[in-house]
Amino acid sequence: MSAAGVVCCRCDGGIGAGEAYETLLRHSMSGPGTRMHRHTRCPDEAVGVDREQAALDAAWGRLMTHLGACAVCLSDDAGDCATGRRLREEWRTAERGTR
Repeated sequence: MSAAGVVCCRCDGGIGAGEAYETLLRHSMSGPGTRMHRHTRCPDEAVGVDREQAALDAAWGRLMTHLGACAVCLSDDAGDCATGRRLREEWRTAERGTR
C-alpha cells in the first residue's frame, strides 16, 4: 500500500514511501468510521525509551484506541465491556511496573 499523501494521526507528520505505518478505522456514534494512519514509530519518538515505559505507552494507546471506538465504553454501563476491563487492567499493571 502506498503512503503517498498520508499523514500520521499521532505526530501530524507525513508518512514517506517505505515507512512502516498502520491503518486504523475509528468508528463514530454519529456516522460512518474514519480511516486514519499512524507511523509504527514516529520520527520524534525517543529511541532509548526503557521497556517499562514503552509497555506503559503501548497499554495506554490500546486502551485509548478502544475507548474511542467502543459504544459500550462510551455508554453509562462502561463496566459491561470485557475488553475495556481487560485493557484497563493491562494499563494498571504496566503502570505499576514503571514505579
